[in-house]
Amino acid sequence: SGSNQYILTDKPTWVLDPIDGTTNFVHKLSLSCVIVAFVLNKEVCVGVVYDPISDEMFWAIKGRGAFLQRFASSSSGDDATSTTNNLPIPIHVSSTKSISKALIATDPGYSRDVTEVTEYLAVQRELLLRNVRNIRTIGSTGLNMAYVSCGRLDASFEEGSWETNRGPKIWDIAAGSLLVSEAGGVTRDLNQSALPTDVPLDLLQRSNFCAATTGLAEEIMDCIKSGRLSKNTQD
Repeated sequence: SGSNQYILTDKPTWVLDPIDGTTNFVHKLSLSCVIVAFVLNKEVCVGVVYDPISDEMFWAIKGRGAFLQRFASSSSGDDATSTTNNLPIPIHVSSTKSISKALIATDPGYSRDVTEVTEYLAVQRELLLRNVRNIRTIGSTGLNMAYVSCGRLDASFEEGSWETNRGPKIWDIAAGSLLVSEAGGVTRDLNQSALPTDVPLDLLQRSNFCAATTGLAEEIMDCIKSGRLSKNTQD
């Protein structure tokens, strides 16, 4: 917990975040969730992201797919019958392959250090100059990853590290990593020194990256790389 670096063993482990999107919750913004993951042999076997406000539960079991259940009755949409009956609906990531068609969620985190702010803004600049369709800051890593898994977002990322003590932690990303992969998407480890990379998300690191397709992931990571280089040049 806190800023202490943790370890993960092969033993059965529950990973919980009772309120993800804490700032939203405090400010009464309807964008927060409960995150639960079950990890065995250092692999996420079950992942759940529950949004109590919209009454939506995103869940996945390793090797069995990803699903969405809506418990609030609704008569709109193509899945109205499933919604009313609380039946799970299989979900899948979008087919978006280019930045120009992508809706991407990012997050500045809580650091206001000038170097880290400069790097964040440099990456945003790269995305905008490459004609990203648009950018969102939702303020909940769990919802970001759940939304990528069902196609509401095309990608989501947040940089961080233990050295700077910023970025998401295992309870923020464990469930979402399974949701995205079971829904057909990809995750990547932004803590790798060379980007783009095909190394998947490392639960013990402090970054998050997920995207609908490999092509989109590579384009976004190239923006992150360019943003980092731009920041270093300004330094």
